[in-house]
Amino acid sequence: MPKSIPKCPGAVADCSTGFMIQKCTIRVITPMVGGGVEAGTNDPRFPIRGTSIRGHLRQWWRLTIGRDLTASEAMWQREEEVFGSTDFVSPLVVRVLNCSTLDQLDPTDRDVVDPFGPAAYALFASIENQHLVAREGIVFEMLLSWPGAGELNRRRSAINEQRLKAKKPLLPKTVAPIDEDIRAALRAWIAFGGLGGRTRRGCGAVHANDPILGAAAARIDARIFTGQPTLNAVGAWAESVRLYREFRQTPRGARHRKTLHSGRIANVPGRSHWPEADSIRQITGCSLKPPNGTPPLGVLADVDTQDHSTPVVPVEVLPSFPKATLGLPINFHFADGPGKSSGTGLRPGAADKDPQDVQLVPLIKVGENAWEPAERMASPVITRPLWLNGTWHPAFIIFASPELNTLRVRLVGERSMAGGGTVSRDIPHRQVADPSLGIITPMRGKASALEALMEFLTETAGFEEQQL
Repeated sequence: MPKSIPKCPGAVADCSTGFMIQKCTIRVITPMVGGGVEAGTNDPRFPIRGTSIRGHLRQWWRLTIGRDLTASEAMWQREEEVFGSTDFVSPLVVRVLNCSTLDQLDPTDRDVVDPFGPAAYALFASIENQHLVAREGIVFEMLLSWPGAGELNRRRSAINEQRLKAKKPLLPKTVAPIDEDIRAALRAWIAFGGLGGRTRRGCGAVHANDPILGAAAARIDARIFTGQPTLNAVGAWAESVRLYREFRQTPRGARHRKTLHSGRIANVPGRSHWPEADSIRQITGCSLKPPNGTPPLGVLADVDTQDHSTPVVPVEVLPSFPKATLGLPINFHFADGPGKSSGTGLRPGAADKDPQDVQLVPLIKVGENAWEPAERMASPVITRPLWLNGTWHPAFIIFASPELNTLRVRLVGERSMAGGGTVSRDIPHRQVADPSLGIITPMRGKASALEALMEFLTETAGFEEQQL
């Protein structure tokens, strides 16, 4: 890689209008989930929307320029100046031109997507909801335009006149140029982002064949790990997703034969060595037990098919939920739980069965000792293909997330306690990330799942950390 990276050239100014213009050709290099007006669905007429691109650029601005604005008010004011708000129209105009035809695939078709492969792991929501997915290969031209400094200040003056009449506080008289804000967000989005949903799992990843817009030109507060080069972007994506799935789902007990609810006998993997399942069993008082109450002799706890009352993980770490640092919410469903009944919804939790469905959600502090649940916490981990030195590499981009240092979560579930009661249990930070959790096998001696993931990538998967 070059020792010095050339600066991104400035956008071309249109002297007749006072606008800056930047144009580039974008290719979608992995299957795209959604992207249309309706969540999770493609729109064959308008597969790529300018408003969607602006939304993604806004998110990447927060991860580049916005992260350096320590005061929340300053960050919000600058974000509003660049991307607009409910009160102000965004000065950034995004146009999509000459978009190629959308080609869709059915992720539920086993001849198209291996149900046990990495693509199915990344596309699970589309499979579950039976939504078609856009194939990789969409190409379009993107035109960005925004006002120069003079026009921005003219608009600010007009806004302040309106605010004066409405007896509202005036805004600063001048607006700093937004050129670098837009270019920084653009570079990061093209190098590490995507379109549609599930972009953190690499779906809808985008690429521009322009070194000025490559990964080396993007500035983000993250650690980047890459594996060996692959033949194409889809292969690199599949490898990164495969490894992420392997980290989250292993180690487990040995595969063994099990009689399913349908009566069919299947060869299934054993119980996970992560502590979340045993923690939920402990909290709810629900765990699968053998019909006669006596566990079979000589069968390891992590492969037993009839008795889940003996924890697989050390009891001293229960309850704990280290995978919370990888993104929230997490939905838990137990194959040996009570399930649902037609017409009445969830069956009540039972002491002799595994737990009813539960969810782990993040908590945000709202007072001195008050916490409220939030809808989600974006994963700090991106898995996607990365273009480096002329080849595609499987990559992990792991963001610095200070909020993880104090993360608290809540386990919730209706009718999930033994006997059918509702579970609502707050989990303190020490049960999410703490050196004492290092004795859990997949934690690899680390205090947090993110640290364990980085250890897994470098020591097991042979990835190297990049200094871009």
